[in-house]
Amino acid sequence: MKIFEKEHSILPGFAPTLGLTLFYLTLVVLLPLSTLVVNSATLGFDAPDTGFREGVGRGIPEFWKIVSSRRVLASFRVTFGTALLAAFLNLFFGGVVAYALVRVKLPLKRVIDALIDLPFAMPTAICGIAMATMYAPAGPVGSLAAKLGIKIAFTPLGITLAMVFIGMPFVVRALQPALEDLGHELEDAAMSLGASRFTAWRKVVLPALAPPLVTGFTLAFARGLGEYGTVIFIAGNMPFKTEVTSLLIVTQLEQFNYPGATAIALTMLLASLLLIFGINWFFNRKHRQGRY
Repeated sequence: MKIFEKEHSILPGFAPTLGLTLFYLTLVVLLPLSTLVVNSATLGFDAPDTGFREGVGRGIPEFWKIVSSRRVLASFRVTFGTALLAAFLNLFFGGVVAYALVRVKLPLKRVIDALIDLPFAMPTAICGIAMATMYAPAGPVGSLAAKLGIKIAFTPLGITLAMVFIGMPFVVRALQPALEDLGHELEDAAMSLGASRFTAWRKVVLPALAPPLVTGFTLAFARGLGEYGTVIFIAGNMPFKTEVTSLLIVTQLEQFNYPGATAIALTMLLASLLLIFGINWFFNRKHRQGRY
């Protein structure tokens, strides 16, 4: 009897596939991200002044001076606030669009379904120019809003709309196949037992759709956090008001302030990872407990 006989995996090529995957992740993801940590580690007490909070006490590390400056904190508030609001709006409107594509007989449904992916195919600069033209004070929508006393372009509202535009496909594409697989059976069974359509959706359909809802929300939120090309054309890029963090990082790079750009990028990365993992952990925990 061969006691120490090696057990072979039922999946052929598992070892080389795993090795290639780990090599790819290390080369493309882990190594570039590790440079942020290494470069930020040099921003200690003796680091040269990078121009953030100039004149603040000498006992403060330069990294903390950068990430706690008023301009950087303002960009964090604009970026995270608008991305979170856009993700919630995408969750609602994207759900409506996905429901209409699956459950409603729409004219030109294939054309509408193809247009959903338009933000994926278009260059972000074209999306930004189109939105800025549409919502600028002289644009067709912006002029109508101006008559009502509402300014869209060059405000956080314009940034939110840009993030809604680029993030909605994530929610629609996450919900659409789930709705198609779900069918009408569960909803019809709940209604046949006396439940109203609203109760059937709240108690039966939404819990079944919780995983794709969380996936779409997280992807839309993450895309909004890192968006640059679409946002800069409609944001106005005014420091302390409409300057997003991605633009601030590019500005520091253009000024050859590599330590400042690195510190802001690392802080943005850590905050984004913390929020995304926190959102997934919270909703998955609620889903396992049967509350969704």
